[in-house]
Amino acid sequence: MKIRRLYINGFGKFNNQVFNLKEDNQLIFGDNESGKSTLYHFIRTILFGFPKKRDMTRDFTPVAGATYGGHLIIDHPVHGEIYVERFKEKNKGQAYVRLEDGQVGDERLLTTILSPLTREIFDEVFSFQQEQLVDLDDLNEVRLQRLLLTVGLTGSERLTAISNDFLKDRQQIYKPSGRIPLLNQQLKEFNRLEQSIRLVEEQEQTYQNKWDRRIELEELLEKERKELEDSYSLEKTLLDQQKYFPLYTEWQTLNRETGGKKEKDAASQTTIKSVSDALQEYRFLTKKETELLENQSEIIKDITPAVQFYLENQELFEQLLDDQLSVQSISERQEVMQQQLDAYTSNKKELYEKYRLSDALLDVVIEEQEEISLKELAEVEEELLRKQVILSNEQSRLSIRQRKLDYELSESENQLDTSSASINEEHLDNSPFLDSFTIKMFSGLSIAIAIMMLLLAIVLGVSWLYVIVVIFAGLGIYGFMNTSRVPKSSSVTPEEAKTLYKQQLGEADQLAGELYELEKELANFEEQDALVKKQKEQWATAYGFSTDETVSMWLTTLPVFSQLRDIQKNEQEMQQQLETIDKAIDSYKQSLSFAKEWIPLEDKNIRDGFKEVKQFVEAQKEAINRLEGSETSNIQSELASIRHQKAASQQLVNQLIDQHEATPIDIAKEWLNHQEQLNQNAKRLSELERQLEHVFDLSKEYKLLSINREVMKVKEIQDELKDKQRMYQTEWQQIDYDMKQMEKNGSLDDLRQERATQLAKIEEMTEQWLTLRFSEELIQRLFQYLSDQQLPTLLGTVTGYFNLLTNKKYHKVLIEDGRLWVVDTTQQSWTIDQLSTGTKDQLYMAFRLAFIHLHSEDYGSPIVIDDGWLHFDDSRKATLFNLLDMLGKDNQVICLTSDKAMREYFKMKDQSVLVIGEEETA
Repeated sequence: MKIRRLYINGFGKFNNQVFNLKEDNQLIFGDNESGKSTLYHFIRTILFGFPKKRDMTRDFTPVAGATYGGHLIIDHPVHGEIYVERFKEKNKGQAYVRLEDGQVGDERLLTTILSPLTREIFDEVFSFQQEQLVDLDDLNEVRLQRLLLTVGLTGSERLTAISNDFLKDRQQIYKPSGRIPLLNQQLKEFNRLEQSIRLVEEQEQTYQNKWDRRIELEELLEKERKELEDSYSLEKTLLDQQKYFPLYTEWQTLNRETGGKKEKDAASQTTIKSVSDALQEYRFLTKKETELLENQSEIIKDITPAVQFYLENQELFEQLLDDQLSVQSISERQEVMQQQLDAYTSNKKELYEKYRLSDALLDVVIEEQEEISLKELAEVEEELLRKQVILSNEQSRLSIRQRKLDYELSESENQLDTSSASINEEHLDNSPFLDSFTIKMFSGLSIAIAIMMLLLAIVLGVSWLYVIVVIFAGLGIYGFMNTSRVPKSSSVTPEEAKTLYKQQLGEADQLAGELYELEKELANFEEQDALVKKQKEQWATAYGFSTDETVSMWLTTLPVFSQLRDIQKNEQEMQQQLETIDKAIDSYKQSLSFAKEWIPLEDKNIRDGFKEVKQFVEAQKEAINRLEGSETSNIQSELASIRHQKAASQQLVNQLIDQHEATPIDIAKEWLNHQEQLNQNAKRLSELERQLEHVFDLSKEYKLLSINREVMKVKEIQDELKDKQRMYQTEWQQIDYDMKQMEKNGSLDDLRQERATQLAKIEEMTEQWLTLRFSEELIQRLFQYLSDQQLPTLLGTVTGYFNLLTNKKYHKVLIEDGRLWVVDTTQQSWTIDQLSTGTKDQLYMAFRLAFIHLHSEDYGSPIVIDDGWLHFDDSRKATLFNLLDMLGKDNQVICLTSDKAMREYFKMKDQSVLVIGEEETA
């Protein structure tokens, strides 16, 4: 059967066009996208019908809206010229057939005429597609050998495809190491059920154990809950103590000042009244003394104002003279203590400036165990700082490496994309017509002929033979000289590019693993760093440290704190002593203030002031001694009596206020004020005790630092209790879940019944698997039967075609030890995976053509080749053309191509070439 004409009403891009084909070899030439594959699908559609929508790979509905279809004119060896017409919209796409004798028919007549040729046989046996050749290079030796033998024995890959389908269906049911197949899942479920049955058989004792453990955990949880509540209560108390600590400090101060005495410890009202009366009498006597002194002034006319002032204050002057030695001593002591205080202040200032300290840290007292804990924390912090530097450097290194590798991968991908598209074009454009081996072979042959001609010329004595000798010798020498000029292939082949790309992918995977490990280390570091920061915050809260400093810096300042505390303690003691001395000196200065109009006391210290008083008293006494008179003596006696009474009053006051030494009368006034202050303090003390007694045990002493420590410890205890509670709760939930699962498992009888049901399902799936395995084995046996019957003839035919296709480079195709071998002219054997891609294509073509040659009389179909020489060079194309020329004598061969070299071969041999775009228009 040969196709003579294609008449296309509308199919794809073709509208109302006619293609007249030759009966032997026909080349249809066209550029890419010109419609070559469309012509193949038109022939296929007219012969075997329009494909169903689910089977359509391309839509060939006419673009311009023409009638979808056309007809073929076929020459048949039995029925003569046959007209076959088919339109999509006509008769539901069924064929219309008209024979040469006038007989007409439909699809059934066409099927009968074409039988045993079917759509599948036409596609798989008599059609050669590029895709079939592209797939060959991806097959390993075993799969490629099986494919070649299947094609040679059956004409197509259908037998292999069916066997693969059986294998796929079988693996969907069961795979030895699979998890997804149904039988694998069923077996897994059956094993789980078997375990459940064993668990149920053992579960009575296990259930009881879990029940007891759950009760125990509930008791532990209740205990932890109560302890946690107690800790919360203690924490609340401690927080209240922190809140009310200023009031506690006030209470502590008042309690210390009063010595713990309240209203009942203050002086009685009787004592206070007696002191008040004594002070009133003292004032009266003082007034009378003043009157006597005035009278004395009237009597003594010639008395000076200074003497008069002395007489009026004689008692005070005498008291001042008695205090002069005390003033001298206390003044000297003040100077010494002030010098010591200045030294303490200077040392403290130097320490503050050197270590940049604050007063808040002076109360820090670190116990020995706490200092050990701080040292351990400092070591952990320093280790984390070192680790941070290391991880930061490693992260920077890996980031730089990743950017560089991403760039290299991008370059490799671009190189692969460009090399795969341009490799054939570069090979055709840059490759020489003859390789270096061929040139050397012809050069050697030329020199050998030259030597033979030279011998003949010498033997025969014919001079013109020397011309031939020179020509062949020149050709040989020229060939050897130009062998080195044969261009070499590119330094980077696609295989090398793929190898480099795979190597870079491996490096990328390794880098991704390293980055993943680094991320885990960084996460671990962040957790440790957060824990250290939390511990530092707790220490800083408790002791007032700065979180911006390291723990090591804290430790270096601890000895300084101790030194500063000692200095501060000495400084406070010195200041208290100086305050006492200053008060005494101020009191003495105040006692001199009454005489400042008579004695020059301004800009003088206390010692010089008392010296001036002594000089003044001595001068006035000398002036008085010069005065005489009885009346004056009486006044002096009366003054002495009054002064005696005043001393008695003062002594009574001293007794009442518990002063055992002579004290200025103003002390009594202060004592009265002090009693009033005591009463006020006692009331405030009682008020504070009412406010603090629910927070503090006032019989104990509290420090804010200790309270802060207790708060920190309570929080740690709470964290431990919460961890235990979570652990117990998790265990309780797991036990409760396990017990519920045991209760859900049901009785042992129900489980065994379920096991029987699952066994039935497993047996059913096993039968299906065995059926598929048997079918697969049956195909293997069929393949073996075909091999036994046809293999010798097939290999002989394949050897002939393969020898022609390879230009007699390989002269034998055989099977030894179950492996397919090819033997070259040097008698060296090659396995098929050692062949080049183009040679594999030639071997595949030889098997396909061998089957067609052996069964061409059975089918009588034309052979359609769509660029079936994808990996062929010019030499192989020329050899293929010769083979097609030979096949065209018995079969119609239709070649669809965009290869200009093949077009030139056809034209050179006067074969028919039909160029798309130059065909006839209907």
